[in-house]
Amino acid sequence: MNTFTGGVTEVPLRLAVEADVGVVLEAARAGADVVAAALGQATEIFFKGDSDPVTEVDHRSERAILDVLSRHCPYDPVVREESGGELPDGGRVWLVDPIDGTTNFIRGFPWVGVSVALWIDDAPAVGVVIDVTTGDEYTAVAGRGAWLNGSPIRVSRTQDLGKALIVTGFPYNRRDRAEICETRFREVLAVAQGIRRLGAASLDLCMVASGKLDGYWEEDLSPWDMGAGVLMVTEAGGTVTDQAGNPVGTCTPFVAATNGLIHRRFLETLQQGFS
Repeated sequence: MNTFTGGVTEVPLRLAVEADVGVVLEAARAGADVVAAALGQATEIFFKGDSDPVTEVDHRSERAILDVLSRHCPYDPVVREESGGELPDGGRVWLVDPIDGTTNFIRGFPWVGVSVALWIDDAPAVGVVIDVTTGDEYTAVAGRGAWLNGSPIRVSRTQDLGKALIVTGFPYNRRDRAEICETRFREVLAVAQGIRRLGAASLDLCMVASGKLDGYWEEDLSPWDMGAGVLMVTEAGGTVTDQAGNPVGTCTPFVAATNGLIHRRFLETLQQGFS
């Protein structure tokens, strides 16, 4: 049986993941409570780059999440958006996005999430995404399924890319890569029913998982951006790969997620933007 070692106690991996479901829920809720309490309130804004904002609420949410993880899993590494961390070569690692959609949060646009995930040996094990503005909780456990507020969710049954509604996001350095982003956007727009751009990768992936949208792509993603969302899609019956159709890991910068039925055509269309 696979095991991991925390401190001096060796625990069966399956039992560890069972216990981690409660931890990831507690941690994500702690962060979401901080963000929800600050919705609509003035907050100090800083910029990590020309178009990459961060607020003191991001930091407070992150501290609330880390407090939960440190109490329950003190030996586990954590990689988080605001205070960093290093990905280990193997074993367990927590991926934390304390506010996914910070620009939306600042502007009061209702598409703001908190994402917490546990990956083991570069594969997602448990993930939670909370839609802060609605309170909806998306949960996924590897091999067990995905749920919205406790009810199972499934990807859509759309078989024709021409009838598919797609969502995407743009990298923060898009001004330097506008031509590349525009090319892929144009290729997909030419064949799909439509494209949405909402600004929070974790929630975008949950929309694919719950069948409200049929596909998603984005490049230059960080591990915390997609840590929980990719598990949500696969456990809801969908497919997640890189642009070449390979499995996604924590260091995969380009993610394509669909209901599975349109995946091959979707990748072929995206490939036109790489040529």
